[in-house]
Amino acid sequence: MIRRSSAARIGAMLLVTSALGASLAAAAGELPYRVLHRIPLSGAAPVQALAYGPGGKHLYAAAGAEVLSFQAATGASEAVVKVPGQVAGLAASPDGGGTLYVAVRAPARLFFLGLNPLRVRSSVPIRGGAPSALLYEPAEHALYVESRSGRTVARLDSADGKTVAVTRLQGDLEQMTGDGRGTVYVANAASDAIDVLASGNMKSLGAIPTPDCRAPTGLDLDPVGRRLFVACSNGTALIIDTDMGFAFEQLAVQKATGLRTLFAFHPNGPAGWKGGAFIAGAGPALDAIRMNAFISYTAAGSMPLPGRATALAASPAAGQLSIALAPRDGAAAHAASAADEPRQQAGMQILVLGSSGGAQ
Repeated sequence: MIRRSSAARIGAMLLVTSALGASLAAAAGELPYRVLHRIPLSGAAPVQALAYGPGGKHLYAAAGAEVLSFQAATGASEAVVKVPGQVAGLAASPDGGGTLYVAVRAPARLFFLGLNPLRVRSSVPIRGGAPSALLYEPAEHALYVESRSGRTVARLDSADGKTVAVTRLQGDLEQMTGDGRGTVYVANAASDAIDVLASGNMKSLGAIPTPDCRAPTGLDLDPVGRRLFVACSNGTALIIDTDMGFAFEQLAVQKATGLRTLFAFHPNGPAGWKGGAFIAGAGPALDAIRMNAFISYTAAGSMPLPGRATALAASPAAGQLSIALAPRDGAAAHAASAADEPRQQAGMQILVLGSSGGAQ
């Protein structure tokens, strides 16, 4: 029941790193992925957000105050656009000939970027504090901007960026997701719960408890089956029935901080899985949960990662999953298993994963 309560420049032209791909694929268990591209990034700023463009033809990454674009099929760099502040979130839409929404921390603004070519079209101020995450719901023509420092979630009109409503929440706000039909969910690491909001007026509908889950940070939704996938810092993943408001499945995942969750239908192409949730963070691996049916889910193996994950994005159209990685600190790197080799932790990078048949 619900209870109240210059730039990161691209090193060399990107090629498939066959040795790394073979190493990761061999250890991936049931995961149907291999490494298609390893995109090394020069510069000290980690990638804070990833997003695929319409149709999955381009991958966009935010590192520091820059937005970078790559060809999804080859990993080749295409463009770099600077904005006046650190980027906190990205989201792409086919509207207006193709739009990339960019949330900047300070000054707190939402930027609208055209995609062909990649350039800034306009920007508007954001209310509620420095942005920490951005969510786009095309069915609602809405953007949701989270501010961890301000403890707020704001709804913006995706056409002009005008603020529709702002709500304030107590606790440590983490990843958020929405069902596109009037509800937004926010992981709250302080209260061990999922805050539930009515997206129209941003009023609180209460919270869903996360039993046996400590400090939930990763959150995504299957909008058809109405299942929430929650990644918790104590090594637990929950699957929550949002209609009933309780967790009906609990699976073991890595115990790590900063875990993020991503759900996708047919994540590696129409011939692959029906659906899957993928979890990664400061730990040494990418964990997967396979959807067998709307009432049946299984742990589906893990893939060692040569760094800590800072962002995830998937494109079923491209049959790809991308993971932004940063070097681990000394303690985390020491704890990583030998299966992580070759580590290649010299700098920031993006791993682009795809099915064994390559990008689709």
